[in-house]
Amino acid sequence: MVEKKFPYDFIFGTAVASYQVEGGIYNNDWTDWENNKNSKCEEPCGEACKHYELINEDIELIKSLGIKAFRFSIEWSRVEPERNKFNQEAINHYVEKANKLIENNILPIVTFHHFTTPKWVSNEGSWANDNVVNYFSDYVKKMMEYLPNEIKYFNTINEPGIFTFFGYFSTNKFPPGIANEEIFINASNNVISAHIKAREIIKNINPESQIGMTHALQEWEDNDNKRLKQYIKYHLEDKFLEASKDDDFIGLQTYTIVRVPNNILLTIFTPFLLDIPSIRKHFLPRLLQIFAGRNGKIDKNTRTTKMGYEYRPEAVLYNLNRLNKMFNGKNIFITENGIATDDDEERIEFVTSVLKDVHNYTIDHKNLIGYLYWSLLDNFEWDLGYQMNFGLVKVDKKTYIRTPHKSAYWFGNISKSNILNIKM
Repeated sequence: MVEKKFPYDFIFGTAVASYQVEGGIYNNDWTDWENNKNSKCEEPCGEACKHYELINEDIELIKSLGIKAFRFSIEWSRVEPERNKFNQEAINHYVEKANKLIENNILPIVTFHHFTTPKWVSNEGSWANDNVVNYFSDYVKKMMEYLPNEIKYFNTINEPGIFTFFGYFSTNKFPPGIANEEIFINASNNVISAHIKAREIIKNINPESQIGMTHALQEWEDNDNKRLKQYIKYHLEDKFLEASKDDDFIGLQTYTIVRVPNNILLTIFTPFLLDIPSIRKHFLPRLLQIFAGRNGKIDKNTRTTKMGYEYRPEAVLYNLNRLNKMFNGKNIFITENGIATDDDEERIEFVTSVLKDVHNYTIDHKNLIGYLYWSLLDNFEWDLGYQMNFGLVKVDKKTYIRTPHKSAYWFGNISKSNILNIKM
């Protein structure tokens, strides 16, 4: 047995998102999206894992496992179900949740937006409406007036590239289902502006806080210089990373590698696709819908996860090195990483490989805050429903009984000790 000791202040924890686990949320854009008669979603979210009701039990579970940090999101549509009409009961719930975590020596990490947007915002054009910047800022300010000052880490917006690209360059993955480049770019700009304004608000109210945006980053084939790949990479990732240059840390969320198909016809057609306005307007969104469907180049011999991703634990180290170079040593926090699998031993195998790379990175670099496994619970995976089981803990969909996997105890021991034990 070989011990890999992590720095004493390195943070190990898990993460969830409000809509994916709480249940009982029926007034946001996802509620309408998944229940639309033409919906491509596998199933509606419904009561999810009843995390909202069972929060005390779940905090006890986290504590019993020895997990030292817990990232969760606040559901904007609960807090502000109508414009300027805030629900004090919902605000109190999230404040009490944070306080209970603190009382149990579990580090709370707060995310203000994790994909879902209140229905009243959606009805006004959602993130394509320039007013959304002020709407989001008002909500963040309201929550900051109540949240305990002991909270150190805040994420403004989760994976901006994913929910804008999937929502505005795809008609069937995420709401609002608009495949339009111009609207997508406007929505992206509003997300960036909302992040910057929210960051200022959080810092003004809690000057000691550490603030970042979380970024869904892929590993990319660096020897692929095709224009289409550069276009996709910029609009999925790079422009949002540029908006984080003044953040306290970069939130890294990575799961796999994306290999853009090496198709000769695609290579020939790309200049027409990008340079001729009429072709670009009508055909670019149709082509990019492929990538809004989580599809890259996967051959029949490629090992994949249940999500259909290439099995690629190496993607984490790739992006740690990428971010360290891009931001010249700025702090990085791995705020999501994990695997959807029916085989819990494969989960342990995957995370072990990731953490070996992470440990090696910490030997030479002192800018890595921690690692959060996605997810604590088997939960709702957006358009894919409840089949993508990322959880350390199984949730019975009828009784909502939680059953920790072997990996939950294994990861809890790592979190308690900051030591990864590897069998030789």
